[in-house]
Amino acid sequence: MDNYAERYARVIIQTGVNLYPGQCLNVTTGYHNYEFAVVIAEQAYKAGARYVHIDVVSNTERKTRLTHSKESYLDFVPDFLSSRYNEMCADDWAFVRIDDTEELSVLEGADPEKLGNLETALRKSKTVFYKNLLKDKICWCVVCAPGPKWAHYLTGNESVDNLWELLAPILRLDHDDAVQAWTDHGLKLLERRRILDEMQIDTLHFKNSDTDLKIGLTSTSCWHGGPSYTLDRRLFIANIPTEEVFTTPDYTRTEGRVKVTRPLKVLETMVVGASFVFKDGKVVEFSADKNEAVLAKYLSIDEGASFVGEVALVGCDSPLYTSGKVFGSILYDENAASHIALGSGYPSCLSNMNSLHGDEDLRKAGCNVSLVHTDFMIGSETMDVIALCRDKSEKTIMKDGLFVID
Repeated sequence: MDNYAERYARVIIQTGVNLYPGQCLNVTTGYHNYEFAVVIAEQAYKAGARYVHIDVVSNTERKTRLTHSKESYLDFVPDFLSSRYNEMCADDWAFVRIDDTEELSVLEGADPEKLGNLETALRKSKTVFYKNLLKDKICWCVVCAPGPKWAHYLTGNESVDNLWELLAPILRLDHDDAVQAWTDHGLKLLERRRILDEMQIDTLHFKNSDTDLKIGLTSTSCWHGGPSYTLDRRLFIANIPTEEVFTTPDYTRTEGRVKVTRPLKVLETMVVGASFVFKDGKVVEFSADKNEAVLAKYLSIDEGASFVGEVALVGCDSPLYTSGKVFGSILYDENAASHIALGSGYPSCLSNMNSLHGDEDLRKAGCNVSLVHTDFMIGSETMDVIALCRDKSEKTIMKDGLFVID
């Protein structure tokens, strides 16, 4: 199992953030995954890193603050946190975040108002970082690491070895050369992106018995997925695993109803059975079977939280979908099914990105602006996706949850 961890860390450094000699790396992790963060640091130093900083965060500590701190203190974030991230961005650090799957349910039952206020303050403190991330100015990668609690959640026992065996084919660690396997997979996603770009899509129509949703794209929307390029043309893969191709739609052009098909974390709390109704791009009705109040708080964080910033296509032949598991991590669950994101759009998915210099420019270009970005899975084995193209033709992209364009 140590071999799997080392292979995964090597993929993260060589293919995920594509670290170059002399570059610095920031690894954000929960304390339960600290050992894997050290394995990543070791691979980074072997690749020539100048310095690796491991930043430990904790939902348990966050819940303690929510429980015992004065509410008026929850929007306080010390300036040095902002300054640190600003310095890292200015000096071209690479960023890895290990999603904390060992604390999946810690924030269950937390006051959604307090949690939303705290999350808003933390996001504001890293405004520069998120703007650089959304514009692909930095190399970044989000990953997960097996631990006993996540293993129990997925397999019914705490065997980390068994969890590695479950994840190995999903992470392509069962290949002799995992780095090459990810390179080959990236080429497949690049080809899918090319086909979608050539269609010149005006509107995507998602339809099954629970969903009838139309999402309009902009004239400059372009498809991403798999490898991304920084402004100086360095390749990186932002999520490992990844199975999606995605773009930034016109945030004013979403209409219809949609049923979310998988549970997901919203403000670090599991929301189940969500559904939305959109008019003129905005969520005008919503519900959830579990933690609807948390969903309500999310939608009220700012104006952009109620608009679509991303639309992504994932086939039901994804190894994450075929595993039959709900992973409890948005990184994994978003790559099991097609999804939309409520919140900020990716300027990097607009062909005129370099001419967009502020929030007002982004909005005029159709790109949603928000402090938040959360993916809601809407794909299933009954979902069809039809492209309404700019030449007025219609083309089927997905039938019964599977791509038919490859």
